[in-house]
Amino acid sequence: MAELRSKSNKKFMVLSAIGIFMVVDHHTFTALNLFGGFIPYNSFFMPMFVFISGYFNKVDASTNLLKYFVKKLRTLLLPYLIVSLIVLALQELLNWIKLGETPSIPSWFYGYALERIVTVGAFTPIATPMWFVISLFCVLIIYAVLKKLLSMLKIWNSFVMLVLFTAASLFAVYFAKNYEFSEYLLVPLKVMFLIPFLEMGSIYKNYLEKPHTAMPAGGKIGLLTLCLLINMVRTMYLPQAYDVAFDSIDDLSGFTSPYIVTPIVSSIVGIAFWLTIVDLIGKPFYESKFVNYMSCNTFWIMGLHITFYNILNLILLLVSENITPLLYFDTEYFRESEWYYWEISPAFKFAYVVVGILGPLGLKWVVDRIYLLITKPFKKKKEPAKAEEAT
Repeated sequence: MAELRSKSNKKFMVLSAIGIFMVVDHHTFTALNLFGGFIPYNSFFMPMFVFISGYFNKVDASTNLLKYFVKKLRTLLLPYLIVSLIVLALQELLNWIKLGETPSIPSWFYGYALERIVTVGAFTPIATPMWFVISLFCVLIIYAVLKKLLSMLKIWNSFVMLVLFTAASLFAVYFAKNYEFSEYLLVPLKVMFLIPFLEMGSIYKNYLEKPHTAMPAGGKIGLLTLCLLINMVRTMYLPQAYDVAFDSIDDLSGFTSPYIVTPIVSSIVGIAFWLTIVDLIGKPFYESKFVNYMSCNTFWIMGLHITFYNILNLILLLVSENITPLLYFDTEYFRESEWYYWEISPAFKFAYVVVGILGPLGLKWVVDRIYLLITKPFKKKKEPAKAEEAT
């Protein structure tokens, strides 16, 4: 439960912290927009999280699939459930204050929540970004089964599988763009779309990381320039410049490019760009405890940042209605939607970014302290090793 560990792989620690920052910044309609004018966040950041998982994923012919499954239940679905329940509780509290609705969960909600979990991936709109956890869990389990079986048969080849996974990803984009489909196909299609990035993470670790890391600074700057040039040229040939990106992966409705290869090319360019950025200038952040804590708790930020946007909005609502009216703060819109932002100025977006990161991390810190206090009495003290055992 308590995520107090210090990550040893500092490069990927910084990369995952950058990724979750981008999620939060994107949901404020980009307060800072780090290189977003050249490489839009949502042209790569969700595939990048799968890429990171692939880098650390360890599956082969000797993998115990039952233990692997239980581990993923513990590290993915348990945090998903905890965060989702916290979001639900906070949403009920917010609705009680802003709408005057007495907190209650109707009997039909449980069926509705289960249906949303196995389709969109999040059982309440305010926690929509949590769709990713369900998809990642399914990707990892399906990948593990395939790799173990094919490794046992000694026919697994990472590069051949990458080609097959890429074909599946292209099919998922084509299908989502051209056909109406049942919402129950959302998770299978998202698994098909995301699975090649898991294999890319493994291939990078095993074949590309050493030469990439060993590149001189000039070579890395050249690679960054190439990524920017690739996107520049691509935007010239797409109907709209923003077609290099893709929105609404939760329901697969945001593939606007006429070319089905666009999402996978955009993702590779974005991942390569930010991997190189971190490799080139990320070292000052390697020992940052704050960056480490962000990286350890990406799911908490992902699941709770919209909730904390709403907590900020609730404070603004109370100020506007009870102290002094706030210019352009739309109280009715806020009461109707969890996705309202006070657009008083572009600079105020940064307040949402700060709240969206520090709020979930602060709550997680409190939960960690409570967890440690509760479990401390039950932990057995380790006895000093006996001299004869040491010998």
